[in-house]
Amino acid sequence: MATSSVSALLLFSIMLILSFCCPSFSSQPLAAYAKKVTVSVYYESLSLDSAEFVVNSLSKIYDNGLSEIVDLSLVPFGNAVLLKNGTIICQNGKIECQLNTIEACLFNFMPPQEQYKFINCVSILVSEGNPQRWSSCLDDKKDVYGQLIYDSDKNGLARKLQLRYANQTAALNPPLEFVPWVTVNEVPLRRDIGNIMRHICKAYTGFYVVCQNIIGTLK
Repeated sequence: MATSSVSALLLFSIMLILSFCCPSFSSQPLAAYAKKVTVSVYYESLSLDSAEFVVNSLSKIYDNGLSEIVDLSLVPFGNAVLLKNGTIICQNGKIECQLNTIEACLFNFMPPQEQYKFINCVSILVSEGNPQRWSSCLDDKKDVYGQLIYDSDKNGLARKLQLRYANQTAALNPPLEFVPWVTVNEVPLRRDIGNIMRHICKAYTGFYVVCQNIIGTLK
């Protein structure tokens, strides 16, 4: 019994110390008390501006623990045009249309954390001028996801996802002006996408220690 009491006291002490020295540890449970913030990124797979945003700004959401309070939606369509005959013309050519479709298919099957890991990897490749190496971002799941992409193309799912993103982009109000077009709870950030962390924290209605630190740092 004495040993059990000592163990419980030790565990409590460790948790108390972590709550002070590691804000993200204590804040994660608190995040469940409020609805997550919806962050939508409307982009083009070969857009250098889109790639720069993902690598330099979107990454901060995950580096700082904000992903715990965020529902991320990635929409690979951007300034592409859907013609009356159903043809889609992408701003950066056919290869971009192909990569947009590949990403749309993958996002349909990947869990959120894996989506971010993939798009961050591809964005680095795009910035380096090597988008054709996108499959290397799938690591040991190349065969699994490769088959899913192939099946999606054959059974028509890929086309449905393309049209879904086309309609989602066309329905934006106010309409998309450039890429990346980023919204937080459907409110566009326009040119202030570099401050996405502050916008997320302001939109979050619960208490989240990470946000308190971010807002305090950015003041």
